[in-house]
Amino acid sequence: MELLEQCKEWNDNEEYQKVVDALEILPDNARTPEMDSELAKAYNNLGEPGDSKPFIQALGLLLPHEEYFRGNHRFYFRVAYSYFYLEEHGLALHYFKQALDARPGDEDTIDMMNECVNWLTDGVVAVSMSQKLDLVWEDIQKEIRKYNKNSKIFNESAINIAANHINDVFPKIKINIFYESRTIEFEAGDDKSNVFMLEYIKDTMPDNLKGMFNIRVGVSAKEDIKDIIVYEDEEYDISKLRFFVSDDRQIVIYADEFDIPLEVIEQLFIDIFGEIDLMANDFEFDIADEDDFDAPTEDTCDIVLDYEEKEDFLKECVDYRGLKEKAKSKGFRLGISAKEYLKMYSGYRLQSVGDDIREDIYTGTTCLPSLISEYISSGPFDKMPIMDELYRNGVVAGFFCFSLEESDQENDSFEYEFEVMNIRNQLIEYILNELEKLGKTGNIAFLEGATGKICGYLDFLIFGNFMDIMSAAYDFFEEKNIKLAGYKTFRKISKLVTFREE
Repeated sequence: MELLEQCKEWNDNEEYQKVVDALEILPDNARTPEMDSELAKAYNNLGEPGDSKPFIQALGLLLPHEEYFRGNHRFYFRVAYSYFYLEEHGLALHYFKQALDARPGDEDTIDMMNECVNWLTDGVVAVSMSQKLDLVWEDIQKEIRKYNKNSKIFNESAINIAANHINDVFPKIKINIFYESRTIEFEAGDDKSNVFMLEYIKDTMPDNLKGMFNIRVGVSAKEDIKDIIVYEDEEYDISKLRFFVSDDRQIVIYADEFDIPLEVIEQLFIDIFGEIDLMANDFEFDIADEDDFDAPTEDTCDIVLDYEEKEDFLKECVDYRGLKEKAKSKGFRLGISAKEYLKMYSGYRLQSVGDDIREDIYTGTTCLPSLISEYISSGPFDKMPIMDELYRNGVVAGFFCFSLEESDQENDSFEYEFEVMNIRNQLIEYILNELEKLGKTGNIAFLEGATGKICGYLDFLIFGNFMDIMSAAYDFFEEKNIKLAGYKTFRKISKLVTFREE
């Protein structure tokens, strides 16, 4: 019997360790995709809930072969199974749906999909970010106490211990350490939701640790930027680049012959502005070269087309050393702290207004636009990177909804909107008062909300005390005698969990 057929037989007979013993001894390049799939099945079945290692090993074997197994029910089911027991229920649902598409009507797949929907509807995470951090801070303090405070290496050791423990619990956080200033710098990445989580980590750090080191959210601007940036072992000279900044905060980058990768430009912008200022200004940039002046095309940016002569355009440009000051003169908001950035709001409207929960809104405000955009644009079974990352880190993202008497809206639209806003503000105050009794007011971040023709909405991120917060909201809506009230997570597939329904 060939090895692959033998492994399939062992898996069918629940002799999973024999599969592992037989296939793990082979070099990676000696195993076929089918062998990796059988090995992944063995790891999935050897794994126990709460033990992540076997499921992570299974995903490591499966995901590189996603294109090879396209349309294969077993492959999608095994990937989904791994994600399910890693408590990544959003990603599990996505792959279970593909497994169902490959084998319509499969009852095991449907049952697992229903389990995922139930988990995602409840919104309750297995371990909240607050609980994770309580253990992190306790472990850090315990380990630091092993070191002599008068030791020359005490400060350096304390910073390393803290950084390592945080990274162990939140492995996707990129950390930079500056020993001289005793600073741990968290990279903010490319989404504001990361800043919310990183600021929460910073804010929950115990006072005795704050005396040992600082935490900074977002990569800071560099004071000394070199003319050469190295990317993938190649050197790129940025000294000849010229930057035009328009009155509406667009930046055009000019080079006679543009051959610099966008990754280098993105790194240069971080070096010049710092991550938080870069995210807060959210400017657009375009690229131009000599050909755009000599022979413009439909891809040539409008700013360049406004100039007949290249020299006139270049007179208004600066090099990278003058870009920050030029941007400031054109209205860029610079020097923004991460905490200030979290309080910057954007308004939005839906293109079409429906009658379903959240699809009825006609005006809304948010300080986390990417979360709203992901929810609006996603389908029930789509991957949702922002939601999945929040969920993975123990953060619940959702919204309260409540319906007022119909007459409130029919009589006066302005009066109805005012009442929705009034209820939102009262709900915020009520929840914070209840959390204040527990000393946990920081465990929820309110993201503003929306007004719909049926319901009013209050959006939130919950880092801890989920049931206490839901209990407070329930009591509030009971006292106000609201006819319909509940909460829903920011996933199309999740159901409304009702507090009151008349």
